[in-house]
Amino acid sequence: MSEKKILNCILTEGVLLLCLGIGMLLLPKLTPISFVNTLSFSFLLYGLYKTINGVLIRHYAGYFLLNIISGIILFITGFILLFSSFFNIMPVISLLGIYFIIESLTTNAFAFRGRSLLRVRASAFILSLFQLFLGVFTILFVPPSAIWLAGLLGGIDFLLGGIVFMNIYYGTVYRY
Repeated sequence: MSEKKILNCILTEGVLLLCLGIGMLLLPKLTPISFVNTLSFSFLLYGLYKTINGVLIRHYAGYFLLNIISGIILFITGFILLFSSFFNIMPVISLLGIYFIIESLTTNAFAFRGRSLLRVRASAFILSLFQLFLGVFTILFVPPSAIWLAGLLGGIDFLLGGIVFMNIYYGTVYRY
């Protein structure tokens, strides 16, 4: 995969995360049912993207397996949320916390593996520390009944991830 294709994947992921994060943060004001549906579709969409992206970059990135695992966990979380009337919603918080921790490892690996290609890696490292904090916080302190809080944390993570990936793209393409 060429540098240009990788940068296009980074930009696509940044725009997708930014849009999903804004949507997730704006919609808690609506009814809880629409928020859970928005949350589940966001997790399904980004989980599918992350899994496909992990397969596409498998020859370039050594951390592609983390991308695939993270995408599958997020997809399963979205699926459980979508059909929450049929499933027990209690494991969703734990799955989301595990996703944040694995995503932290993926972002950290991305920051250090791509340092020869990308010029901006400090923001990705800071994002990985924030995601690790979110994962530990979600697993230890978020009650299973507070799906709105987990969704809010997911929206913040998506929004910050989108900003960081777009920053990496523009910092690499338009080198100062």
